[in-house]
Amino acid sequence: MSGTEKIWVIQGAGLAAWAAAALLARHLPSGNSVLIEDAVSPALGEESEVVVAEPDGVLVQLSDGADLLAHGHGGFFLGSLLRNWCDGRDIAVVEQEPLPGIDGVALTDVVLRAARQSPAAPDYAALMAPLQFQARVMAAGRYAHPSPDRQSPRSLLRPRLMLDARVLTARLRDIALRAGVRETPDDVREVEAFMTLETRANGVFSGDGDWTGRLGYDRCLTMRYVGGDHPPRLDMANLVEGLVSSSPLPGGGFASLAYAADRTTVDVAKAALAAWLGDVDVATQSDVVLAPGLNTHPWSGRRLALGPAAARFGDALSLDSAALERQLTQLVASLPGTSEQISACAEAYNEAVVRDIAHRADQLHLILLNGSQGERLAPAGDDLARRIAQFTSRNAGVGLDGDPYDAQHWIMLMASLGLMPRRYDIQADRLDIKAAMASLGRMVIAFDQTLAALPAHSQFIDRLREGG
Repeated sequence: MSGTEKIWVIQGAGLAAWAAAALLARHLPSGNSVLIEDAVSPALGEESEVVVAEPDGVLVQLSDGADLLAHGHGGFFLGSLLRNWCDGRDIAVVEQEPLPGIDGVALTDVVLRAARQSPAAPDYAALMAPLQFQARVMAAGRYAHPSPDRQSPRSLLRPRLMLDARVLTARLRDIALRAGVRETPDDVREVEAFMTLETRANGVFSGDGDWTGRLGYDRCLTMRYVGGDHPPRLDMANLVEGLVSSSPLPGGGFASLAYAADRTTVDVAKAALAAWLGDVDVATQSDVVLAPGLNTHPWSGRRLALGPAAARFGDALSLDSAALERQLTQLVASLPGTSEQISACAEAYNEAVVRDIAHRADQLHLILLNGSQGERLAPAGDDLARRIAQFTSRNAGVGLDGDPYDAQHWIMLMASLGLMPRRYDIQADRLDIKAAMASLGRMVIAFDQTLAALPAHSQFIDRLREGG
């Protein structure tokens, strides 16, 4: 080992650790090496069992996610379904490309004008529902492969990959070790780290990074179940006991109940989650402390918190996966070449990562505030309050720096949750509303035809595994 070699020490052995190891091995220049410390497999509950990754994101690029699908270790993911969330309605949480306007007027304003002009018309959310194309594909259990043709209804869709975290972690470990990453040597105490990456969940977040009041839980019961045919989405519900969710995997899935220890006992939590899951075979289960929150300075000096050490949501809307993906992407963009660069790199990294994760927390907070236990939560923070006020005053979304969701996503989500704007863009008044609604109808019909032609998710996966 050269005396000038820079050693990057990664502490942990879960998905975040091996993903960082594989990533650094690929991107660090010569003169750098990567060492994994404490490479002991984590217990169930220490990391999310289902990973949702962008098709062209870091995790998929590193691991060849398509190959994992072909071998039966995942499927395509379209979004999340909130069951009986608001007034007993199911609400889809998805992302899709922005919809084209009509004569320069946003479709959301056209729809709001139609809802406002006739008391007999369906409510705003009901009128918006046919335009939520990604959500409709998800509800139908179809495979939504996008089209590069911007005129095609399929261009509005954004499928992602849903992968088994254990298999993905094993794949990344193999990639990292083949690339020269070393596991803990006997003389580890003599190693002087150039940078240390901590990837293990390490207690409770504090101060501005503590989200317990915003999200309403501090423990998480986890169950892996086998058997059954499950739709390709994350299902969530608000139970009296807490926030329950289920993520499917081939041949089974993973379910969790995030709850507050001061209101729900472990036994009650287990009974509630088992009743919600119904007739499935539980393979493993665990109950752990889950401190939801954010390390507000994940990169401090020569130490960087990554994955569960930097931010935890629990199994909510697959946000832990999204947070890890963002951290890894930003890490590549912020790698320091020398010790003198560390301070500037850390500042840029912290600004980008913390801002991104905070926006994702706002989305989850908005959803929970409009659920059955919303009154138990802390009020909306400044950024979320601005978004709500902008939407309810004039049917518009707020675009804040670094927001991973576009303005339309916020509008669609708030409308679905039952929030109602007071007014629309005055430019909508110049439209022939009957002609505009007819145009919307034709758009919906075109998508109906596309939807009918899409294969079922299971059919596409079966063809992929057969090599078709």
